[in-house]
Amino acid sequence: MDENKTKKKVSIPIIIFIIASIGFALPSIIYFLENKTIYKFYYVWTYLFRFPTSSSEKILNAMLFFTIFTILFLAYIFILKKHNKILKNKKTLFIVIAIVSVLFAMIIPYTSTDVYSYIANGWSAAHYGENPYYVSTGEIVDATGQNEPMFNKVANCWRYETVVYGPLWTAICTVLSWLSFGNIDIALLIFKIANLLVHLINCVLIYKITRKRLFVIMYGLNPFILFEALSNVHNDIFIILFILLAIYFAIKRKNLFVSVIFIALATAIKYLAILILPFIILYMLRKKSVKERIKYCILCGIEYLAIIALIYLFYAKDIGVFAGLFMQQAKYNRSIFYVFYEYLGEGTTSIMQKACLAIFAIIYAVICIRLLFQKEIKFSQVIRRYNKLLLVFTFVLITNFNAWYIMWLFPTIFWLKSKSQETILALSYSSQIANFASFALWSEEAWLGIPYLIIMLLGTGIIKLLNTKIEKTKDGKFKVI
Repeated sequence: MDENKTKKKVSIPIIIFIIASIGFALPSIIYFLENKTIYKFYYVWTYLFRFPTSSSEKILNAMLFFTIFTILFLAYIFILKKHNKILKNKKTLFIVIAIVSVLFAMIIPYTSTDVYSYIANGWSAAHYGENPYYVSTGEIVDATGQNEPMFNKVANCWRYETVVYGPLWTAICTVLSWLSFGNIDIALLIFKIANLLVHLINCVLIYKITRKRLFVIMYGLNPFILFEALSNVHNDIFIILFILLAIYFAIKRKNLFVSVIFIALATAIKYLAILILPFIILYMLRKKSVKERIKYCILCGIEYLAIIALIYLFYAKDIGVFAGLFMQQAKYNRSIFYVFYEYLGEGTTSIMQKACLAIFAIIYAVICIRLLFQKEIKFSQVIRRYNKLLLVFTFVLITNFNAWYIMWLFPTIFWLKSKSQETILALSYSSQIANFASFALWSEEAWLGIPYLIIMLLGTGIIKLLNTKIEKTKDGKFKVI
């Protein structure tokens, strides 16, 4: 009897998590059943799935999102802490992840329209035969004079911009968009199925690499990951996939050159993936002499550059193919640089930004050189160094920070110390709340990036404080644990 009661108690957090997930998905399901298409849905930052006509509706909108997401996160934390009792076996774990993932994949994107840019750029290549690195979707519409449903949901700020991602992502978008036959509903469904499959593959990879259910839960049931990867369909989940594959082939298969291939593929989506390259290489070469390390570093560097160059060759006409790499850094929003941009101007801010990048590059190079000559190298040690650099890059050097960039921290979270893991999980919650709260005013003004950062940092600090314990030592002193 007691055992049955225990089973019922430990299943409650799972039930709450699934019910809250349904609560997120329900407005999308109702909207689609009523309208039979997502084409007419163009509102962003709304949980109610209708245009908020009053301040009270805007507040209700934000509060509903905050409440449901907070319930999800609390249930998630409880499941993490009691995972040995709640999810005792691998089969149950993956069934729960699959159910929840499908529910989140059913949600129509309502805090980001990036997926529609993916669809449009893919369709411009697949249907119109245009090179999206040189011709924007807005230019195609102006030239043809046609009302193109596959282009009409692109955000105004991206309509006349060329692709900002690497060529591998453009190739993926082209294939996925081509499969839709020009139907925006089918296109969104295909992109969601692709992300759903990648998410589940990532969960399997995490288990194969770590052999711990805790880490599968940490990633697979994280409300932030579920929302940004499956609801909003961000391409960062593919970066997670390729980095996990690189780690898998590095520490499980002991295959350096295959590992480098996957890092190159990740870089061919977003350039930040290059940051992990020397850390993986030097870990794999830890048992070799310095001379051999240098030789293999050169060989791996050649392999990496050759793969990147080969993928870019499909789209490159001239150096303009790299314009998108710098486009994002020319935008100042949701970062410390916005304050300088407002008060010091674009020119001075640009100089400051370049100076910070130069300092970062020097520090990064010094760390890698030291690692080159280090005798004892542990994987956890290497990843922790990389993670610190990635944190600086993500939160200091990015001039147009977005909530889903925190996904970059998840492929390597499993080798960090528990306090660092807690910080990333706190960030994943508070950034999502900040993302929605900062737009509760129904505005796209750049200055909203400042309250966004404040809410995100305060939220993370409060969560960390609530999770902090103070213990009295034997000598009568107190320590924070």
